[in-house]
Amino acid sequence: MKSTKLKEAKDAKNKLAKAEAKEKKSKKERIAITQKKALVSKIASDSKGYPTVALITLRNLPDDLLQSSKKKLREENGTLIKVAKLTVIKRALESIGLKEQADQLSNPSAIIMTKHSPYALNKFFRQNRKKVAAKSGQIAPFEIIVPASDTDLPPGPALSELKAAGLNVQIKAGKIAIVKNSVVAKKGDIITGPKAKALQKLNVLPFEVGVNLVFAYDGKYVYSPEVLSIDAETLNPELMQCMRDAFSLSVNASYPSSQTIEVLLTQAFLQGSNFSINAGVYSSSSMEQLLTLAVRQGMALEGLNK
Repeated sequence: MKSTKLKEAKDAKNKLAKAEAKEKKSKKERIAITQKKALVSKIASDSKGYPTVALITLRNLPDDLLQSSKKKLREENGTLIKVAKLTVIKRALESIGLKEQADQLSNPSAIIMTKHSPYALNKFFRQNRKKVAAKSGQIAPFEIIVPASDTDLPPGPALSELKAAGLNVQIKAGKIAIVKNSVVAKKGDIITGPKAKALQKLNVLPFEVGVNLVFAYDGKYVYSPEVLSIDAETLNPELMQCMRDAFSLSVNASYPSSQTIEVLLTQAFLQGSNFSINAGVYSSSSMEQLLTLAVRQGMALEGLNK
């Protein structure tokens, strides 16, 4: 009888503990949901104060590069970069009106709100990339050559490691020297462990990492990274020449367009001003020059009469 009561008391205690744990977990979940909703609302509200909203991927992005980019952009124009869980990012994009982009999102990402145009933002990230060391298993982006040079490495295990990577090395003046230009990997080769280790020892950084845009939105259009990477340097030279020819044709034919209107108006103003001066027609733009010309002519006549 006593053992039955003890068992019942123990079961009751376990049930109470489970109920308390369940309630505690439920409370944490409710708090987490409330916090997520608040963060989504905050991002949606903040985005209204910026002309450009963009998304960057956090996959393979070094944290130090992300932090340095955040600092530079914040100092430039108050750019905000919000890092959050994938579900929060998706809900935030939906609230901004980017549901299609939210549905396609599958990798850890961060939202950027900035006064930069989409092109300027992408250019900033392209100009702020970082050199990094090679890792085993990576594909060589180009032919990696270690030039002949002296190093500060003392002889020892490092000598064997460099030889294992295919480098032509010797001992000179108590230090390891690379006596001949050595090809560590050709473009497209898989970098092996020994080669990656040798490159790291020599501080050869053949790879680059950077902040990569997924897309940028200016309130009207959604721009892909491919579109944002198009500029005067990457456009086909023939296309650039066609654009210059079209501009010249528009100006010479006096055919106004959004690209040539400023030039045409400037030309029209200068032509009108010259005509007014040459014809002696007084106007607000020619008055000063005509009066100056009259004074000079008067002074010249005065000089002739003396």
